[in-house]
Amino acid sequence: MNYGIVDLGSNSIRLSIYEVQDGQPRLLINKKEMAGLAGYVSGGILEETGIERACAALESFHEILGHFGIKEMHAFATASLRNIENRSEAVAEIARRTGVKLVVLSGSQEAHLDFVGAAHTLSLDEGMLVDIGGGSTELVHFRQRQIVHLVSLPIGSLSLHKEYVEGLLPTPNERKEIKKAIRREFDALDWKDAGRCDLLCGVGGTVRAALKISRELFGVTKGETAFPAGNVSQIVHRLRSRDEAEQAAVYRIVPERTPSLLPGMMILKEAVWRFGCQTVEVSSSGVREGYLLERVLGAQG
Repeated sequence: MNYGIVDLGSNSIRLSIYEVQDGQPRLLINKKEMAGLAGYVSGGILEETGIERACAALESFHEILGHFGIKEMHAFATASLRNIENRSEAVAEIARRTGVKLVVLSGSQEAHLDFVGAAHTLSLDEGMLVDIGGGSTELVHFRQRQIVHLVSLPIGSLSLHKEYVEGLLPTPNERKEIKKAIRREFDALDWKDAGRCDLLCGVGGTVRAALKISRELFGVTKGETAFPAGNVSQIVHRLRSRDEAEQAAVYRIVPERTPSLLPGMMILKEAVWRFGCQTVEVSSSGVREGYLLERVLGAQG
């Protein structure tokens, strides 16, 4: 059977269509709309324009599902809706306009499903998982393929840009404020037994961007899905450079992420430093696969 899973995030809205045989999903199509919903939140309220963008994406996805003979859309929202004050009203309005009943995941649920999805395709024996989204960052400490700690931090690549940056790129003073905000959240973690985690498993657009940049600038081969964690510091250094040509060399690789790239990389750098990570392994599976495996196929079983 085929299944359509929609992830309504703070930065992008994604539709993933899977073919499932013998309980094993195979990705058929991945469609992304850069809706930037975090940019339409004012005073904790998702504005009408943000609701319209969400509805437009969902309606276009309905047409794609129809081509695959899929009648039901399984859709969930993460920080894009859980962090707003008018969550109930927004969910109800989206349902009224599109017929889609969104499930709003808590931060802990998102972190758990990230691990379920990543563990389905990678051998996650011991280490740290990070999912840097537009509106939140999920961290999962795991050992012997079991979750030891998990948390959702209220900082994301797009929300940090929105809160601290006035222009397109952050100024030196704005970067300092972003760094302070990131440090505050990591300092609040009480994970004394986490120790050193050589492996950092990365989920989401920021980590995928780091891999793409590593391939272009640091000689990581095209087939590799892992790169040295030290690359993250080098990427941040180049993005902070006073040499505009050096900055542009990075931004041209992932131009669609220009506003959120540096804040996201600063979160990733903090995670690498905080847990002593040596290698970043990029997972092709995450919360959408976890949702399919546990919430959809698990419920059917």
